[in-house]
Amino acid sequence: MAVQLPDDMIVEILCRLPVNMVMRLKAVSKAWHRLISNVCAPLFSAAAAAHPSGFLFLCSYQIIGGLGYFAAYASYPDVRDCVGQTDGFVDSYACMLPFMLSSDHYFDCCNGLLLFVRREQREALPHYYFVCNTTTRQCIAIPNPRPRTAPFAAAIAYDPAKSPHYKVVRFIYFEEKTSCPVKLDIFSSDTGKWVRRRVMLSTELPHAAADADEYGCIRRSIYLDGMIYKLSFVVNYLIRFDLNAPSDVAIELPHKNAADRHGFIGMSRGSLYYSNHGESGLMISIWLLEDRCKRDPFWKLTHRISVDSLTSKYPDVRNSGFHFHTYAIHPASDIIFLGNPTMVISYDLKSNKSEEVFTLSSGLKISSGQHFVHLYSPCYAVLSNFDNNCG
Repeated sequence: MAVQLPDDMIVEILCRLPVNMVMRLKAVSKAWHRLISNVCAPLFSAAAAAHPSGFLFLCSYQIIGGLGYFAAYASYPDVRDCVGQTDGFVDSYACMLPFMLSSDHYFDCCNGLLLFVRREQREALPHYYFVCNTTTRQCIAIPNPRPRTAPFAAAIAYDPAKSPHYKVVRFIYFEEKTSCPVKLDIFSSDTGKWVRRRVMLSTELPHAAADADEYGCIRRSIYLDGMIYKLSFVVNYLIRFDLNAPSDVAIELPHKNAADRHGFIGMSRGSLYYSNHGESGLMISIWLLEDRCKRDPFWKLTHRISVDSLTSKYPDVRNSGFHFHTYAIHPASDIIFLGNPTMVISYDLKSNKSEEVFTLSSGLKISSGQHFVHLYSPCYAVLSNFDNNCG
């Protein structure tokens, strides 16, 4: 007589096997398909998120009359792909999109899911938002919010360790020169619907500058524990948007006279970090946000890196006139990734040792620098369709 193992024991056995083998075992039965899809795949995805396999970024190059742009990918830790060219990874998601990919379409990346926003308004393509999973070769068209208006700024929120569902967030600016969005449109893959709510800041931000480029938030987003974090264009403020309740917070940044205007935010081991150069520009400081989920969080200085000591190891960088900035933070170790428009290095905060990750070919530059480099890790979760499947 056959013995039926409990589900938790089956999951423990399956998670000891190679992930590709487990994904094929979904064909064994409906019960195994459900168990692997709902339990094993999120576990595999959460484990993969702790070990990034590459960098997604935009490259720029000189053309007559300006600059050209294209999407690029560099694998990590072994750089196997041809950095600075449209390689196989970029092709893997570009071919799934129902429109020609351009640098304006790629918007965000979170734990293996990519968000693309189509700004053009054509009835032949009724969708604005697309979520791609290159691992499962899926491209999901997200139903448009109501009222239907052209998208501006958006982010994707996904943590396979917490939930199999993701959210797409649209930030709405109704008035010019506002310091942060006034409303959020939030789409949940759990319900398949959008919900609109007002942004309710507990602290009023200073009035934005008169220049139109001075309002709003920086495009880069960090998702952590049901919250999305963005740096405001108003200097010295980080905005925390709560996706589950109208409880948003403006957090003053630690550097009031930083050499870099906005600095960098990143996530590692469940904590949020901020990095910026000091007023002199000679030190890169890294701060940890303590009591992150409370109304009055505060910053704790954790590390300082000497710019002179760093650039002395890379004379080409010193001679180029570029400076190192924080481009990414490893999600599960003491490594940060520092970069400039032509190269990225890894820096171990414990040993103070650095290694070159990749250098771009001559004539190419990383576009938008520290605000538009994303770490990528595979996601094994199968996404649900809503309006239709564009893949």
